[in-house]
Amino acid sequence: MLLSACISDSHGEIMLYLKLLGRTLLYLLVTCAVVVIALVIKFISILLGDALVYQIPLIGDALLSLEIMELLNIIVFGILGMGFGVATILLPRYFASRVSGLTLAVLVPLIFSTGTIFRYYNWVQLFSAEENISYNQAELITNSFLRQSTPQQEGFIGYYIYTAKSPSLPVREKEMIELEELERTSKARFARITRLSPELVGYLYAGRGWVIRFFYFIISVFSTVVNFKIGKLQVKRS
Repeated sequence: MLLSACISDSHGEIMLYLKLLGRTLLYLLVTCAVVVIALVIKFISILLGDALVYQIPLIGDALLSLEIMELLNIIVFGILGMGFGVATILLPRYFASRVSGLTLAVLVPLIFSTGTIFRYYNWVQLFSAEENISYNQAELITNSFLRQSTPQQEGFIGYYIYTAKSPSLPVREKEMIELEELERTSKARFARITRLSPELVGYLYAGRGWVIRFFYFIISVFSTVVNFKIGKLQVKRS
C-alpha cells in the first residue's frame, strides 16, 4: 500500500508539472500573439501617418512636428496591457502578476522605440530610391548628415536625436543643404522675435521634441497599466 501511495503521489506531481508546463506554454503563445498584434498596429499607424496624415496640405508639417500619430499608442499599449492582464490567469496566482509586470516593464520601452527604428530604416530606403543609389551608399550619406547635425551620432541613435529637434527629414542630398540653411534661418528669426540667444533657441527647439516624446511615453505606460488591471479584473469576474 505504501508503494502504491508513493506511485500515486509521483503520478499526481508529474500531472501537476505537465499542467503547469502546458499553461506556461499557452501563456507564452498568447502574450507573443498580443505583442505581434500591438506591433502590427503600430507599424500600420506609422505608414498611414507618413503616407496620408503628414501629407495633408498646410497642416501636415504641424501634425508631423507634434508626431500626432503617436496618440494611437493608447490603442497599441492598451491591447498590450489588456492581453497580458487576461493572460495572467494561465500562471499560478502567487507570481502571475509579477511575471507579467516585469515582462511589460521591458516590452513597453522596446515597443515604444520600434516606431523610430522602423522610420529610420524606411528613411534610408527612401533616400536610396530618391537618389537612385544602393542602400549602403544611402546609409553612408545619411550617417554623414546625422554626424554633422548631432553630437557625432549616426545610425538609429543619430536619427533619434536629430528627429527630436527637427522632424523634417531630407530625402535627397540637395535637401540636406537646404534644410540646414532653413533651420538656421528659422532659429535666427525666432531669436530676433523673442530676443533670446541663439544657443537658448537651439535648446528650446531640441527640448520641444523631447517633451513631446516623454508625453507620449507617459501615455503609453499609463494605457498599459490601466488596461493590464482591467484585463485582470475581467478574468476574476469570469
